[in-house]
Amino acid sequence: MSDGEKTAAETKNPQPIESLVLDLNFVPAWARQAPTADPYAGRDLQERPRDSSRRESGRDRPRRDDRRGSGAPRGDKRNDRRGRGPGSPRDRHDSNRRGPRRDADLRRGQAAGRSGPQRDREPFLPVQVSFLPDHDRLVAMAADIRTSQHAFPLPELAHLFLSRPEWHAVKIEANKRSGGVYAFDFYQCKLTGQLYLSREAALEAAADAALTECFLAESEQQDAPAGNFVCVGRCRLSGELLPPPNHHAHKEALRELHRSRFSHLTLDDYSREIETVRDSELIEQWKERWRTKTVYRRKPETEDGEPGEPIDLATARQISAETIAPSQVAKVHRVVISGQRSRELQEPRFTRVLRAAWSREQRFPITLVRALRGAFKRMGMHLFETKEGAVFVTAIKPHPVDAGRVIEVIREILVWLKDHPGCSRSELIEGIRPGITEDPVKLGEVLQPLTWLVDKGHVIEFHNGTLAVPKDTPT
Repeated sequence: MSDGEKTAAETKNPQPIESLVLDLNFVPAWARQAPTADPYAGRDLQERPRDSSRRESGRDRPRRDDRRGSGAPRGDKRNDRRGRGPGSPRDRHDSNRRGPRRDADLRRGQAAGRSGPQRDREPFLPVQVSFLPDHDRLVAMAADIRTSQHAFPLPELAHLFLSRPEWHAVKIEANKRSGGVYAFDFYQCKLTGQLYLSREAALEAAADAALTECFLAESEQQDAPAGNFVCVGRCRLSGELLPPPNHHAHKEALRELHRSRFSHLTLDDYSREIETVRDSELIEQWKERWRTKTVYRRKPETEDGEPGEPIDLATARQISAETIAPSQVAKVHRVVISGQRSRELQEPRFTRVLRAAWSREQRFPITLVRALRGAFKRMGMHLFETKEGAVFVTAIKPHPVDAGRVIEVIREILVWLKDHPGCSRSELIEGIRPGITEDPVKLGEVLQPLTWLVDKGHVIEFHNGTLAVPKDTPT
């Protein structure tokens, strides 16, 4: 999906903006706190197999310094990667201890591309990941900043966008080689927004999605299956009933159940999970279910159109794969997807890249800060940097003024703030007019010129209520 495009699912169910008035009065330390949870955790669909031989031998006991926490087990490859290459002395030494069962599991995993060591050696995809602010919430934030007339720290605003998936989008772009040629191609299913590394995988996913998006499923009653059946098939993994092995619909039902629920297994492996049960009650139960048949009708292209003629599942799937899917798969080099969609990607190598990018952005939101800089400038906002190097955004341009060329009360405010940067309004009043907080007339004599100074940018009022004069203000 290119910039600005949305998938069919996102267009049908747009995310509502719960409030355009943002609470921006958070403390600066908030942005430096560790995140409570990784939003991409658990999205890796290819988990490392557990090493039963090492666990049984007691090698998975926690180290002495980790017993009070949740430290990783001794021997965990995530914490000890030295000498783990294939054929290394340490690898040969471990192979003598882990036993033939572990070696066989490892070989099978490597052949299927699912083993832990194999995945550790896989390089990161050659892509760049950037986080972008949601446009509507950015506009609302700019309006709030203008209304408040306060200055807000840019990195913490970026963290605020990063904290909620509906507040940001994610841009994924393939790296370029010399000459401007992209390093690799990837594919996107337009119906779901999912990303894939091969066209074949994208076409298969698009065909599955088209069966739901482009067809209406209806139930019809049919006659009970004729014949004398003495057994029925049953899936050991799910308990689902299948037609008897000698029934003409057995193979089709087996393939459909495998495709919809157990595609992580090969069809041969899954076939071994189907048992033959000789139970009269289960046979009658299957016959009763057979009476209800699902037919599919092509959805009309217009609202006043009529659905297509009823067809069976095999025909609908063939139409989805041959007619619809090819038009719903695009070869892309650059996509922008919603923050929520990025958390739902099913391709493990994309998830791995996103997890690493999100972790870096949590430490310092560099890509969001860059995006916010440009966006705020286009909106007419002003960015300035303090002497400590912190960057703030405000609707009022800081404008130093010479304290020697203004009236006395304004000069007093500027001189006090120059000597006491970061003080509050109450501290300022107490500093230049001690004891006047109970006198509204005298209090107004200080607050009125202070408000004028803030409006003109001669004094900066920050998001936490502190005050300071712009840099290079002469006194």
